[in-house]
Amino acid sequence: MSEGGEPGGVYDDLEIPSGTWRPYTAIQMVMTVDGAIKGPTDEYWPISLEADQRTFRRFRMHFDAVLHGARTLGMRIDRYMWSAELQRERQKRGLHEPPLFIVVSNSGQIDPNDRVFQRRSYPIAPLVVVPEVAEVTEDLAAVAEIVRVGNERVDLEGLMRYLAAERGVRRLVCEGGAILNYHMLAAGLVDEFFITVTPSIIGERRPRTAVEGAVAWPSDHVQRLRLVSTITCGCEVFLRYRIDGAIPLSAQAG
Repeated sequence: MSEGGEPGGVYDDLEIPSGTWRPYTAIQMVMTVDGAIKGPTDEYWPISLEADQRTFRRFRMHFDAVLHGARTLGMRIDRYMWSAELQRERQKRGLHEPPLFIVVSNSGQIDPNDRVFQRRSYPIAPLVVVPEVAEVTEDLAAVAEIVRVGNERVDLEGLMRYLAAERGVRRLVCEGGAILNYHMLAAGLVDEFFITVTPSIIGERRPRTAVEGAVAWPSDHVQRLRLVSTITCGCEVFLRYRIDGAIPLSAQAG
C-alpha cells in the first residue's frame, strides 16, 4: 500500500531505462480475453478490474511523458489523469514535475473543452502535436501548447527527437489508441509492450484491438516480442514484453 493509503499497483517497483536521442518508450494497454480494448459503446467502460485501473494510473509515475492519439480523447481517460498522492510518490523517486501529457493529431481538430485540458484533470497544460499543414483554433491554443512536427503528418521519430532534446524526456509511455500504437511500432520507436488481460469477453464481431493499421504487416515482417514477465493479480494477468524491432537507443542522432 502506498504512503497515502491507496493500494499499490503491480508495477510500482518497475525500473525503466533512460533514453538518449529518443525516450525509452513503453506501450500500456488492456484487453479482454477475446482481444477487445474497448466495447462498442461507452457503457462497456471500463473493461478492466480495479487492479488494472490502479496499475494503469500509477504506471505513469515512472515516466517523463504520457502520449495519446487524439481519438482517445472523450473516452473518460481523465479518470486516470493525476493526483496529489501520485505526485508525492513521484517526488520520492526524484521526479519532481508531473509527466508531460502529449496529444498527437494530424488534423488539429481537437475539442478544446475536452476534460484533459481542464486543470482539475491535469495540473499542467498538455502538449498538442500537429503537422505544419494542420489548422489549430485559437481556443485550442489557449488551453494547450502547440508544437508542429512534420509537414502533412506528424513525424513520430522527429517528435521523439524533439522530446528528448528540447523537453528532457527520457522515458515515455504511449497509452494508445490502436492506430498510434501501430505507427509507433512501425517506426521502431517502442521498446516494451505492457498489456493486461482482463477476465471478460465482449463478443463483438470485429473488436478494436491494441494495434491497428491500414494494412497488416507482411508475414515475414510481423512484430516480434519477447516475454519479460507474467504477473497474476486476482483474475487479471499482466504481461510485459520487449520489442525486438526497436531502433537502438545507441543509434546516432542525426
